[in-house]
Formats: sequence, structure tokens, C-alpha cells
Amino acid sequence: MNEDSIGIEIVSAAPKKDGKEIFDAATEAQNGALKWLVKELAETLGVSMQETYRHPEIGRKNPTEASTAKW
Repeated sequence: MNEDSIGIEIVSAAPKKDGKEIFDAATEAQNGALKWLVKELAETLGVSMQETYRHPEIGRKNPTEASTAKW
């Protein structure tokens, strides 16, 4: 639920391929920043990594969103 969660947005292009939007892979710099941010938030807020999810795992949008995000 949005009331008890934090969302982190990774921005990338989503060109259409075969009529569907396919999001570009996260860059090395984006993944580095994401690793740092997730670690800081987990430590500061006491959030377990078992409670940290990629958007495609819980969302109903495009399954290629953040599919290459690593932390």
C-alpha cells in the first residue's frame, strides 16, 4: 500500500518494440545509487531486505519496469 511504503523511481527510456514499451536496462550508475539508497533506508528505518521488492514483483504495470534494478 502507498500509505506504508516508499517508492524509488529509476528513469529510463521505453521505446516501443513490436508495439509494446520495453524499458531500457538500468545503468551501472543507477544501480550503484540504488544500492546505496536502499541500504541507507533499510538501516535508518529498520526495514528488512525481505520487505524490499522490485516493481514488477508487486505492481500491475509494465513487467519490464525496473526489471534490471539491483541492490
